[in-house]
Amino acid sequence: MNFANILDKVIEISHSNLEIASRINAILNIISGDLRFEEALVYTLDKDKRLSCRFMNRSSQLFDLLNDYRCHIGEGVVGAVAQKRSPQFFSVKDVPPRLGCLFYSQLDEVLPRYKVFAFLPLADDSFLYGVLLAGAWSREGISADEKVVLSILSRELGGILRTYDLLLSSKKRITELATLSELGRILTSTMEPHVILENIALITAKTLNAWFATIKLDFAFIKFNGQRFTSGIIASSIEGPVLDLENEALRLGQPVFRTDAQIEEGGSATPLLLFAVPIAAKDRTLGTITLCLKQGQKDIADDQEDRYLLTMIANYIASGLDNVLLNIKLRDVLRELGDAQRRVIENEKMRSLGEMTASIAHEIKNPLVVIGGFTKRLAKTARLDDNEGRYVDIITKEVARLETILNEVLNYVKEVPLLFELCNINHLLDELVYLLASDKSWARIKIIKKYDPRLPFALCDVQQIK
Repeated sequence: MNFANILDKVIEISHSNLEIASRINAILNIISGDLRFEEALVYTLDKDKRLSCRFMNRSSQLFDLLNDYRCHIGEGVVGAVAQKRSPQFFSVKDVPPRLGCLFYSQLDEVLPRYKVFAFLPLADDSFLYGVLLAGAWSREGISADEKVVLSILSRELGGILRTYDLLLSSKKRITELATLSELGRILTSTMEPHVILENIALITAKTLNAWFATIKLDFAFIKFNGQRFTSGIIASSIEGPVLDLENEALRLGQPVFRTDAQIEEGGSATPLLLFAVPIAAKDRTLGTITLCLKQGQKDIADDQEDRYLLTMIANYIASGLDNVLLNIKLRDVLRELGDAQRRVIENEKMRSLGEMTASIAHEIKNPLVVIGGFTKRLAKTARLDDNEGRYVDIITKEVARLETILNEVLNYVKEVPLLFELCNINHLLDELVYLLASDKSWARIKIIKKYDPRLPFALCDVQQIK
């Protein structure tokens, strides 16, 4: 067995451009083929500090049995190796039943056929990334040189997993930065508030791969056209649980979640995870942002990074809504200023029109006065027949009508100041009735006056009232 060739192949694979999973599986196949271990498996340490069997060699028979349960740190041989970060080697005589884990009951029938086992931590000087399990039934033991080679291979596998973690972390950070950048662009835009909130819900749902994301504003905050903005569809069967969770988040002032919600899908119930975060400004709670995910899709309740991202989005919304309020107030002020400016321009136009109209009316009125005066004098001094008298009478009436029209135009364009004074309404009505009754057309009309002597004096312009 040429250990140098084995290490050369492993190093070449480790530094290749293959996908991370392909590199790990290729190294496990080398352990299985070149080192003659029928089983070569890799456990990875998850964020919740549990170990999952995720990678295997091509001919593994134990993977399906070990993949059903995730070990805790310190549980069984795998958990003990992860806890102590030191390798352990066993023969068929001293290997613990079920590899020291009670939940591996299916191993009772297959484990006795294996003669040797090797468990090595996948770690560097600072972090643990997982555990390498190697088992064989075609060999009697493991030599010291083979243990050294397995130790080197475990370090390489640990380096690959470290690269994988860094790659995932960098992708997540890039996604977070892109999300926050997009949110910042939207929150500083001049779009309408409801469009801003709808876009935020859409971005949040896409970023966290949620079934739906919904933003609910507190009714005491501001009145938009609706108080809920959702990306996705909230099924009627979970509207109640969503509302209860939002109220709980508002009451506690902190993120909350629930796992008892479910939705009917394809004739079966799909369990859901609901997660709500309050949107809190400096001195008030503005509302909540709630996510819905399928259970098993992502455990955001235990994912600190996703919870941090959602909380950061909620903080962005809070500060952004304050800016939206300022923008709304600013737009209202600018609109009022524009209206006032338009009114000033209209008033100026009317003033100019009034001056021009008054000048024209004055120029027209002068010759009308002359025409009317001479016509009346002519009617008194000249001896006119009936037709000529009628013509003079028509001229006099039309001149009077033209003067009336000019007075109406002047009163329309002229801004007449109001002269307010205290007025007795009963006396004013008496004067108006006297003026009307003096007209012959009112001779047959009986006017009945019933006044209330207790009426108070009114502040008005008497001439305008008349």
